[in-house]
Amino acid sequence: LKIKVGVVKRMAAAVKNLKIKVGVVKRTAKELTSYEKEISTQTEKVEKMKAEDKPFHDIKQQEEVLKEAQTCHADAKRRLDGAAQDLESLLAEEGEALAAEAELLEEAQALVKQYVVD
Repeated sequence: LKIKVGVVKRMAAAVKNLKIKVGVVKRTAKELTSYEKEISTQTEKVEKMKAEDKPFHDIKQQEEVLKEAQTCHADAKRRLDGAAQDLESLLAEEGEALAAEAELLEEAQALVKQYVVD
């Protein structure tokens, strides 16, 4: 009986951990997409300001906003890579314990496939 209780607790912990890691990957991927959109928008804005001969100070300020978005994008990319690798490791280590959670397991495997770079 003690062995079964231990197995159930391990399974529950693995499922909880999987849900957390899937959430982290999804949230970070969404954040990365948001920064990509912001970079695109800011790049267009800076180019338009230059074409319209706006004041140098205004252009410089928008370039700083663009630079910050690029820095945040790089950070989000790094965090996404790490989170996806953590998820991949969890799937490798706890695959059997997670077998009962087929839908969540499929979603996690799809995220790993999409975001883990070999």
